[in-house]
Amino acid sequence: MSTEESPTAEAATAPELFPRRLWDEINDLGLQRYIEDLDAQGYTVVPPEIANPDGLADRMLEACLDIAERRTGERPDLERGRSEGPFDSPVGDTMKALLLEDPVFEESLMNPALLALATYLCGYDVVLSSLTSFMKGPSKTRFQLHTDTRLPSPLPTQALLCKGIYLLTDFNRDNGSTAFVPGSHRWCRNPDASETSIGEGGNDQAVPVEAPAGSLLVFHGNTWHGAYNRLVPGLRVSVHLLMVRSLLRATEDFIGRIPQRALDRNRPRFAILTQQGVVPGYIDKDDERAKVVRAQRFVSAYEKDSGVKLPAKR
Repeated sequence: MSTEESPTAEAATAPELFPRRLWDEINDLGLQRYIEDLDAQGYTVVPPEIANPDGLADRMLEACLDIAERRTGERPDLERGRSEGPFDSPVGDTMKALLLEDPVFEESLMNPALLALATYLCGYDVVLSSLTSFMKGPSKTRFQLHTDTRLPSPLPTQALLCKGIYLLTDFNRDNGSTAFVPGSHRWCRNPDASETSIGEGGNDQAVPVEAPAGSLLVFHGNTWHGAYNRLVPGLRVSVHLLMVRSLLRATEDFIGRIPQRALDRNRPRFAILTQQGVVPGYIDKDDERAKVVRAQRFVSAYEKDSGVKLPAKR
């Protein structure tokens, strides 16, 4: 695919959504085939040689283990560990609000491969909604197929959100990998009750992700997905970045909460990704004006640095 071409009919009819600079980024990073996967299947798996610069996955794994130990007093055992808690969980233990815990998570957000794919799906003003780690041990409860768009059917064709999952340990069916129904994003609807089950006797269109640690899984918010039960001892570890269009309400509130040192050590897009260019709710006209001025300061810095024009923040 040349930089003059777009891989979808939608892109061809709406070039303002997919500027030339985005195709340049995609080509420079060698992501053409993964864009094609996103269009055809609704998900893609980017291999470690592209998705894992400077041992990013190994460093994130160590950070997750360190944070778990700080929060719980016990370091998770990757080889023999189990998910903790009183309930049999199909997703395992979750650690939320990780972005500000370690600079390695800033790197995971600014990873060029993730940003190119998220931008392709949700535009240059996409923002981080949440950054969460999952540590999944053996379980019996099934994680049913669903979409992340979480609207009543029919769903919009264009992605309102997407998710990037860093695989910090190997993913396969026995390890409890994510499952997808390929092409389901095109159906623009949620699965009905008879279509949600995974595993034996479940939806026979669902397929497991088989990929090594260090890979990056990215998918459209409409794509039907769930996960297989883990059948072997130990923990499957991943880090999930939920990315949403800036007009949507985010799960985590980052506005005004990002330390200046984090803003200083990253390019201006980091501020946009962490919601600093979003105008939050206001209580009167003066409050609105102050919040618009603050947001516009970050937007202007990013536009000057990148040459990208973002939507007006009002």
